[in-house]
Amino acid sequence: MNTVEQPDAATRADLLAVEQRRQQALVAVDLDVLADLYDDSIVHIHAPGLTHDKTQLLEHVATRRPYLGTTRGELNIRVVGDVAIMTGPLVNRLRSPDGGERTVGGMVTQVLRRCDDGKWRFLSFQMTPNGEHVWSALPGEQAADATTMNEEITHR
Repeated sequence: MNTVEQPDAATRADLLAVEQRRQQALVAVDLDVLADLYDDSIVHIHAPGLTHDKTQLLEHVATRRPYLGTTRGELNIRVVGDVAIMTGPLVNRLRSPDGGERTVGGMVTQVLRRCDDGKWRFLSFQMTPNGEHVWSALPGEQAADATTMNEEITHR
């Protein structure tokens, strides 16, 4: 049975490179790269809940050209055999239907699989937009936030 593991350095670098290629291809409207990065069975759920399969997602990118830029935060990557799950913050700078710009930020879960050709391809993508937090932070969440803040200060 496969166990959930942190990826080794080479696998982590490969996965981060695939995500970087995805971001660049969205902004550049490079449909060939996107077609190669997305598994034929991908389910892509945008922040407002709009759900696309691969054909619809490529049509969305080609027709609407919505992506003006993307920024990723630190990604938590877990690997189970030939499947990787990446979670972390994302901010998209997007073109609006009226010609203006808007920014959508949130947390993203991405699932990739290593295919027979050795390439990682996206199986699933879901963005949950940032929203109002109605509950105060739990003690464990406060401790995690303090640890993250201390790590950020240490790395400066």
